[in-house]
Amino acid sequence: MTTHHDTAPDATATDDAAHRLTWRDRQRLSWWFLRFELAMQDYPGREARRIRRELRASVLDDASRIGLDAALRDLGSPRRLAAGYFAELEHERPRWTDGAVLAAVVGVALPLYSWLGWQMGALDAVDAMGGGTVELNWFGSPVTLTRTAEQISMTTSVTWGPLALSAALALVAFALGARVWRLRRG
Repeated sequence: MTTHHDTAPDATATDDAAHRLTWRDRQRLSWWFLRFELAMQDYPGREARRIRRELRASVLDDASRIGLDAALRDLGSPRRLAAGYFAELEHERPRWTDGAVLAAVVGVALPLYSWLGWQMGALDAVDAMGGGTVELNWFGSPVTLTRTAEQISMTTSVTWGPLALSAALALVAFALGARVWRLRRG
């Protein structure tokens, strides 16, 4: 593993080392650091920035001496390196970003997809029955579906039912994804 500098690196020396890399090597290095930043997303902010800055200077220094392949091989997987930094923390921290992504998928995308799928299926059912206009409810929200030779339409008014369902799903998904129980240890 490479050594990390204790002081802030000279910006010009770091820039010079980065410019000596080939275009392909710069892209590989950027990709490696993107994966590292994603793995470190819930690490304490100021400390994470310091680690990335020092790590980048160290990698560029090693790359100028032994080549980028060897420097990245010495570091290993970005995910494993980030896990090592997380292991050094006093206690596990919640993963807020994971919770937010899961809440968006489960609390917004899934209900929206279900709602659209239900309406498309109901329109197909109206068509199979010979067409016409039907008034239905989806979790308490009125839906008017029309399927004729001249017209296809879906009209909906959103009420509290679907919104409450979506909010409940998002809240549970956020709590599970973020692992909020880790706050109790802190």
